[in-house]
Amino acid sequence: MTQSSSASPNPLRRFAGPGIILLLLISLFAVAAYHFLKLDPMIEEAAHSLPHAFPSEERPEIFRQVEGVFKRNQTVSEVLTEQGLSGFLVQRIIDCARPQYNLARIKAGYPYTIRFDGRERFHDFRYTIDSDRYLTVYHEAGRDCLVSVVKDFPFEIREEEVAGVIESSLFETISKIGEKDPLAWELEDIFSSDIDFFIDIRKGDSFKAVVEKKYLDGEFSKYGAVLAASFSNGGKNIMGFRFEDNNGKPAYYDPEGKALKKSFLKSPLKYTRISSGFSLARRHPITKKVQPHLGVDYAAPVGTPVRAVAGGRVVFAGTKGANGRMVHLSHPNGYETLYLHLSRIAVKGGARVGQGDVIGYVGSSGLSTGPHLDFRIKRRGQALNPLKMIFPPGDPVPPDKMPQFALVRDSWMGRLHSE
Repeated sequence: MTQSSSASPNPLRRFAGPGIILLLLISLFAVAAYHFLKLDPMIEEAAHSLPHAFPSEERPEIFRQVEGVFKRNQTVSEVLTEQGLSGFLVQRIIDCARPQYNLARIKAGYPYTIRFDGRERFHDFRYTIDSDRYLTVYHEAGRDCLVSVVKDFPFEIREEEVAGVIESSLFETISKIGEKDPLAWELEDIFSSDIDFFIDIRKGDSFKAVVEKKYLDGEFSKYGAVLAASFSNGGKNIMGFRFEDNNGKPAYYDPEGKALKKSFLKSPLKYTRISSGFSLARRHPITKKVQPHLGVDYAAPVGTPVRAVAGGRVVFAGTKGANGRMVHLSHPNGYETLYLHLSRIAVKGGARVGQGDVIGYVGSSGLSTGPHLDFRIKRRGQALNPLKMIFPPGDPVPPDKMPQFALVRDSWMGRLHSE
């Protein structure tokens, strides 16, 4: 019996074709993975060399960010070292910043930010210098060096109208309509020569202002200038428009161009109440003797700032018997003002002060029963009652600037009258 000459088929041959294909696919995948892994660091390095560019949408640059505020007596070196930066790098950052800003002058309570890249390398340090500017020290990867620069915050400024009706106080109304205290302070300052916001304010008084508001990243940050404002107080309506005076400084003027700011402020501080008035025969609360009280006592918490009611020169600043710590100022046209019973004095004899400058702080030094300011005014040596004084306004808009002022006034008048 003859056997067949054909050999039995090799079972491996059935898989030879598919196996080769599979091996080729595996090889291609390995090559692709190799190139991908090799290029990826190059892409990341390119992204790090453009620290101010928008990150790629496909591979966004991710930072670890550390935020905080400087504590009292805390240094930049301490903050940076706590985040793992070497002493050498910390010193480089401080040295790099010095031409722009001396980091030895940081202030407690001011914020900072430190950012690290995806590889935990230092990327940048930012410190808020003031409400308008910040310092940034960043690593420029392209040159492998540190760069420092002071920048303005990129505020968006909007002109907005703010209005309210007084129920009990200006500050309460400002808060009720969703605004903040600095706006109330600014309105008080604008109208302080005509309105004493502690005794003149009445329920039903109203105000309206056109004010600049500064926004950062779409969120309100702070107020800019009040461009125009009106205040209705006890049936009397006062309007003020912002315009530069002869010295190029902004001031407020009424529709006729007369200065709102008088030569003297109505009061030198934010007080709680008037505890004693001007009198030629008052029984002293301590000595029990009847004697003149040639000033007005403003009760206020210890430490309340006391401001010069007018510009002038410091005649005396120190302690003087029963008057305690006191400041004596001289002003043009023979006027003098005295500020008694201070807890602390903020000026020195012979110095010049401007209207509204802080000259001291409320206390109870000398012969005093409690914290208050004894405020006195004299003219050519004669004592005057501060509550009955009527002072002339400051300089008006110069005649040659009236056409320019009229354009500013008219541009805001309509908005103050609009509902």
